Amino acid sequence: MTTELAPLDIASLHHDYRVTFHHRLADAIEPLLDIAESVCIVDRNVAEVHQDALAPLLTTRPTLLVDALESTKTLDGVESLIDWMLEQGCTRSSTVIGIGGGIIQDVITFTSHVYYRGVRFVLLPTTLLSMCDSCIGAKCGINHGSFKNQLGVLHAPNEVHIATPFLDTLADADIRSGYGEIVKLFLTENATDIDWVIDTVDRQGLRGPDLLAMIRRSLEIKKVIIEEDEYEADLRRILNYGHTFGHALEALTEHAVPHGLGVAWGIDLINHLSVRRGFPVAEFTQRLHDFIDRHLGFQLESFPSAEELIDMTRRDKKVAAGQLNLVLLNGPGDLVIEPTPFGDDLLEGVRDFLESTSAVRRG
Repeated sequence: MTTELAPLDIASLHHDYRVTFHHRLADAIEPLLDIAESVCIVDRNVAEVHQDALAPLLTTRPTLLVDALESTKTLDGVESLIDWMLEQGCTRSSTVIGIGGGIIQDVITFTSHVYYRGVRFVLLPTTLLSMCDSCIGAKCGINHGSFKNQLGVLHAPNEVHIATPFLDTLADADIRSGYGEIVKLFLTENATDIDWVIDTVDRQGLRGPDLLAMIRRSLEIKKVIIEEDEYEADLRRILNYGHTFGHALEALTEHAVPHGLGVAWGIDLINHLSVRRGFPVAEFTQRLHDFIDRHLGFQLESFPSAEELIDMTRRDKKVAAGQLNLVLLNGPGDLVIEPTPFGDDLLEGVRDFLESTSAVRRG
């Protein structure tokens, strides 16, 4: 017997919206069938894998299949979506239904924001990472050149529907990647939450029966932050925890490291720097490192150097006045933002991390 989870209502400066949780894909699709003037933009692989279940929706309105590649999450990708929407005769009253993971969400959010100065859009996230984090918060980012998420807008969805059957067909690497964001969000809350994740995954594995509850709890934690600071003026910046060096690693490896695993690695590195700076978290961060090492590792033929990683962060959005604003860990639920000069201390800290630990490089 499955437990029904209550919907989650998100307050936004754009408009309020609801996240609904479904155990059956048909239940997630049913409320979308009656949306007038709607078009679907769908991850090609998802459309193929779930062809029969999605048919009632995709065969009854214009549908565009796109490849979920980083090259899609660019201005060229946005332009191709705009051209297609114009061909379909989309207007200000149209609704875009987006079905896919984080890449699809980013390009749809950006496109929906700029098309006729803003149209409605609905999200059906299909990856663990997009379900537990990026489907709420209104923020999106698209790539420019070799740099990740350099361009973006804030545009809230009108509805979000989370259907667990999508998780059943994900590769293990995609599940593991999603846990990178779950760990990040739970660390922003308290020790009890992150202990629950560590203990539950160790007992149940990454696809255990409590996974949907973890997804909802992740969104509950993020909801509090984005409702207070939707435009990232202050508090929301803590959600960048682990992302500065995680993004650098993704870029330097040409996205060979999935986003969530890059975030988990970035968290491990930042925790190492936090200990070096005297924050009283050595025992806790060692436990967390061991968890990341057990469950969220990856393999690379060669690893970027400390110099390469730091050089890549110089283009990070969190750089201000020539300093890198690092989100450091003072304890579970206690993250602090410290301006950090690009100097020998930072270089030595990153180099020490790479040299003194496996840095979750094993898969």
